[in-house]
Amino acid sequence: MRLKGKIATVSGAASGIGEAIARTFAREGASVVIADINTDGGHRVRDAIRAAGGTAEFVEANILDTASIENMIETTVRRFGRIDVLVNNAQTTAAGRLGEIELEAFQRALQGGLVSYWYASKCAIAHMLKQGGGSIVNVASVSGLAGDFGLGAYNASKAGVVNISRVFGIEYARKNIRCNALCPGPIGSPGLKAMDDAGNPNIQRIKEAIPMGRLGTPQEMANIALFLASDEASFVTGSFYVGDGGLWAHSGMPSLTGIEPGGW
Repeated sequence: MRLKGKIATVSGAASGIGEAIARTFAREGASVVIADINTDGGHRVRDAIRAAGGTAEFVEANILDTASIENMIETTVRRFGRIDVLVNNAQTTAAGRLGEIELEAFQRALQGGLVSYWYASKCAIAHMLKQGGGSIVNVASVSGLAGDFGLGAYNASKAGVVNISRVFGIEYARKNIRCNALCPGPIGSPGLKAMDDAGNPNIQRIKEAIPMGRLGTPQEMANIALFLASDEASFVTGSFYVGDGGLWAHSGMPSLTGIEPGGW
């Protein structure tokens, strides 16, 4: 078991990537605190982990409320005595042309998509310093590495997540605290999967833009998070890991030669 004896807190763990991470960590021996504003989903994931023989607790957490973030971390420490791994995954965003997004919507996107990551990490690090180390995994996005039409607020917050992961990583490296970012591409979490199942043409275009020709799965992202959280990544900090089926590797320019994905 790659996380045997570790204590992990995962925000946004009631569904999607967060749920897959929580279940995977528990399967690998960690005691997991599932944090989410979705209480029904959080209890469902907690109960599923327990039914499989794992150890899990649920704490209701609103990432737009600093007191709630503090409670998420403190609940973990009160229940298990320490926090070895923090996964920041819950986030908020806003869509629209960047010059037309309302100020409050942009501020909310940054509060939930970036500031909450920083504050949860700050709270966790206070305990990690006392206990002699820990690991933080921030779920960012390939959208933090390049720009997207209509997702400017998301691009800004995820780019910030990538860079605070670098800074946390270098500033606390000699305290045995590692921090890395996971950058998923389009993933078949509940929202995109529902659109895909309904035959939404936008999802088909997204899949066509991905060299692998499909959406990623939450489990594939959980596998990367598991590596980053585990001692196998003991010399990895301040880095970002991309899981996107090759999307970011492509310049985006249409083919000049007629060579296309799968064109053989």
